[in-house]
Amino acid sequence: MPPEESQTETSIRQDFAELEARYAKIVRQPASSGFTERVKARAAKLWQPVWRRRETIALVVGSPLALVVFILVVYMLFVPQSIRYAFADRQNCVVSPAVFPSVFKTDSGGTFKLSREPAVSIGHTALFSYRLCATPSRGPLASTKYASRQWVSLAGWHLGKSIKVVTGGYPVAFAGSLGTKAIPLQKPLTFKLSLSDATFNYEVAANGQTSPCIKQKTELSCDLAPLKLGYAANYQASLVRVFHGQPAGTVLSKNVQTITATAISQTSINAGTTVYTQPQQITISADKTITQLGTVSLTTKNASGGVTNIPITTSFKGQTVTVNITSPLPRKTALDLHISDLTASDDSSLEQPYDLAFTTSGGPKVNGDNIPSYGLASGQTMVVSFDQPLNAGQDPNQFASLLVNGAKQPATISLSGQQLIIKPANGFPVCASVSVQISGAAQNAYQVAGDSAWTYTSRSHCYTTYSIGTSVKGRPITAYQFGSGPSLVLYIAAMEGNEQNSAELLQQWIPNIDANPGKIPAGRTLVIIPQINPDGFAADTRLNAASIDLNRNFPASNWQTQVTEPLANTVVTDDGGPSPLSAPESKALADFYAASRPRLTLTMHSHGGIVEANDAGDSIAQGQKYALLASYKAIPTSAIGNFFNYSTTGAFEDWANDKLGLPVLEVELQSPTAPEYSRNLSALWAMAQVSP
Repeated sequence: MPPEESQTETSIRQDFAELEARYAKIVRQPASSGFTERVKARAAKLWQPVWRRRETIALVVGSPLALVVFILVVYMLFVPQSIRYAFADRQNCVVSPAVFPSVFKTDSGGTFKLSREPAVSIGHTALFSYRLCATPSRGPLASTKYASRQWVSLAGWHLGKSIKVVTGGYPVAFAGSLGTKAIPLQKPLTFKLSLSDATFNYEVAANGQTSPCIKQKTELSCDLAPLKLGYAANYQASLVRVFHGQPAGTVLSKNVQTITATAISQTSINAGTTVYTQPQQITISADKTITQLGTVSLTTKNASGGVTNIPITTSFKGQTVTVNITSPLPRKTALDLHISDLTASDDSSLEQPYDLAFTTSGGPKVNGDNIPSYGLASGQTMVVSFDQPLNAGQDPNQFASLLVNGAKQPATISLSGQQLIIKPANGFPVCASVSVQISGAAQNAYQVAGDSAWTYTSRSHCYTTYSIGTSVKGRPITAYQFGSGPSLVLYIAAMEGNEQNSAELLQQWIPNIDANPGKIPAGRTLVIIPQINPDGFAADTRLNAASIDLNRNFPASNWQTQVTEPLANTVVTDDGGPSPLSAPESKALADFYAASRPRLTLTMHSHGGIVEANDAGDSIAQGQKYALLASYKAIPTSAIGNFFNYSTTGAFEDWANDKLGLPVLEVELQSPTAPEYSRNLSALWAMAQVSP
C-alpha cells in the first residue's frame, strides 16, 4: 500500500492535473494519459530534490504567476514541435517562446539549421524570443520530414524536445512553347514557376555550358549567350535548381532547335568586283525582315596603314538596308562596307559581322590590241581594246591619233563599246614606224577618266609584193621583195607543184626576214617567190594546168619536148612543152630573171638532201657553204653523174648557166614533206648576205 498522502502531496497532484488541463486548452489538444505519464517520468528524475523542498514548492505553485512560468518551462523543454517549410517563403518559423534563448542548443549537422529570433535583448544578451526558425544548409528535398532536436543543459542533465521540419512541394516550372518552336539566340529563355522560390536559384544548361537565370517573382529569365549555341542546331536544354552554387536537381529537360541566322541574300555591288560606276547608293538585302540595324561603316585604308571613313548615311526598310554615299568615292581604291550586326523579326541576327569588299576602277585602261610588233600591213585597220565600256558621246579625235614616222596621219577614229577603231586614210610606207597615241582623257561609260594614256609603236611590212606573171588559170605568181639595192638574191620554190614543202620553207622564212630587216646587207635586194607553179601547188601535181613540167620548159641547150619524169622513169610525151617557155609560168620567171640578173639564185626542191651548183660563177663555192650549214651534200652539176636515175632537160638551172652564165643553187630538201625550216634557216640567211 502506498503511504498515505500528506496534504501537500495532494495539493501538488491536484496542481499537476490543473496544469495538464490548462496545457490541453493552450495547445488545443485533448489531454491524454500518455502526456501525464511523460510528465511524471520527467518529474520523477527531479522528484527527490523537489520533495525535499516540497513545503516551499507548495507555496510557490499555489500562485497564478508561478503556474504560467511552470507551463512555459514545460513547453520550452518538453513539447515537440513541427515547422512547415515552404520553398516560397524567405523565413520558415513557428511560435516557440523561450527565456534566455541563447542557452538553447540545436542539431546543426542536418539539412536544416534551427535558430531562435530574440524579441527582447539587453545589450548583446537575448532575454526572450518567441519564434523558432528553420534555415536550409543543404538543398532540401520536397515533401520530406527532417528530424532535429533542441535542448538545454541543466545540472548535468540535457533537457530538450524533438523538432521536425516538414517540406512542401517544389515550385513547378512551365516551359511554354519550348521544344516546339525554334528558339532565338539573342532573346533569353523564360520560364513560369507555379509559385515564387526563395530557397533555390535556377540555371539553364546546354552545349556543355550553363547560364544563370534571373528570378522575378514567379518569372525566370535565362540569358543564352553563355551557352555558346550555334544557329540552326539541335541541343538538349535543361532547367536546373541550384543551391549555394551547386546543382540540386533538374526541373525539366527539352530538346530544342535554334533558329537560322539572318543572311545577306543580295547586294547591288558584288563582293570582290571592280566598280566602274560612280555609285551614290549601295543596297544590301537580307533573307528576313530587319527590325534593328547595328553600326554600318564604309572605309578604306590610307597611305599610313590606318583607316579612313567614307561619309555615308544608312536606313532600312523591310529586308533591305540602304547606304547613301554623300560624296564621290575615291577611284582605284579598295573599300569595305561593314555591318556590325542586325536583328530580324524572328530575333535572329547575323552569324558574324558582314563585310562587302570591292574596288573602284580608274578610268578606261588599254588591255589589248590587234597591232603586231612588226609586219603591219599597209593601211591596216587597228583596234585598241579597253577594260571597260567607253563613253560613246566623247570625241575620240580629242584623245587618240595615228603617227607614221613621227608625223600625224589622217585617219578615221571611232568608238564601239570597249574598242577604239583607227582606219588609216592612206597606206604605210615600207618598213615605216607606225604609232598609236592615246592620252589620259578617254572616259568610261560613267565619265571616269585618267588611266587611258597609252602609246604603241609598230612597223609596217619591210617588203612589197607584186606579181611577175600569172598561171594558166590566171593565178598570180607573187613575189616578196625586201630592200631595193642593186644586188639581188632570188629564192624560188614549188616549180613542181607537188613539192609543197619547198614553198612552205620560203613562206615560213618571209616573216623572219620581216622581223630582222637589219640582217639584209646594204645595197642588197631579196626576192622570194614561194610558188612558181600556183596551179600545180593548188592541185598538188608536178605539172602546171597545161600538163607542162616547168623545170623542163626552159631554153637550155638540152631542151626537148619529150622528157623522163622521176616518178614513172618513163618517157612522157610533151611534158617539156611544145617549145621552150611555152608555159606562162616559165615565161614569166625567165623574163623576170633575165631583166634582174640576180647575184645568186636558189631554187628549192624535194627531195634528195643535196645542193647542186649549176657550175656558173661561184655557185660551187656557195653550194658548199649552204650544204655545210644545212647538213646536205654539195654536188656540182658537172659531177652529178647518176645521182638521179633519170635525165633532166630544159632545167632552169641549166638555162641560167648556158644562156646567162649566172650562178644558181638547186637545193633538194631531205624530206619529201617536211619544210625543214630550222635546218635551212642559217643557210638561207648566209646566201642573203653573200658578197655583191
